[in-house]
Amino acid sequence: MEGSDNNILKAYDYLAYYYDYLLMDDESLSYWLKYIHEEPFNTCLELASGTGVLASILKREGYDIIASDISSSMKEASKVNFDGEYLLLDMSNFNLDKQFDLILCLCDSFNYLSDEGVKSFISCCQKHLKEGGRLIFDMHHLSRLKEFSQEYIEEGYIDDVGYQWTINAYENTLNEHFTFYTDKGMIKEDHVQEVFDPSKIIEELNKYFDVNYIEDFIPDEKVLFIAKKRSS
Repeated sequence: MEGSDNNILKAYDYLAYYYDYLLMDDESLSYWLKYIHEEPFNTCLELASGTGVLASILKREGYDIIASDISSSMKEASKVNFDGEYLLLDMSNFNLDKQFDLILCLCDSFNYLSDEGVKSFISCCQKHLKEGGRLIFDMHHLSRLKEFSQEYIEEGYIDDVGYQWTINAYENTLNEHFTFYTDKGMIKEDHVQEVFDPSKIIEELNKYFDVNYIEDFIPDEKVLFIAKKRSS
């Protein structure tokens, strides 16, 4: 990969290869699995699978799971974790011509959507779920906007690559900036995530689903939605 002081990449083009080191959330992973296993299922589609850690766990447990992500770099990075089917797709606009028992979208991936993207995401998911199927996703708690009103800065090394990671809140968004100091120069990635009002998400989900909203999933950090598709 070519690098320079002005090399600013798309989200996850470079971060994908350091994602597990910087962003893997073992605490949330254990909680996600708790709710995933609350009801039986056989088939599962995971959206925004990232490095495939959760998909690999579910595959080892014997479930028929398809992983997916919009980032080809994430798909490539997932090969160290997941050896199953992994699709490149946009979680707000996809058509797989099949239905699943369960659809997952975790680790705040939902927060990359726009307002219109939220509507399209929910519509796509309900079309790809069997009656009684579940959609499980999390998103940032509104408290994150206050938490990051003062900029967060983290610096360190991953092997021989130095990095700086900053997070700051601006209006209704969280803005994450990653800088990697490599032997080919400085590589930057910028990530912007919308922090949504849960009541608006519930309103949209209620068109198709019976909704269980868990505000204290990770207190002041993450909220969780478990939406069960209603019968036609």
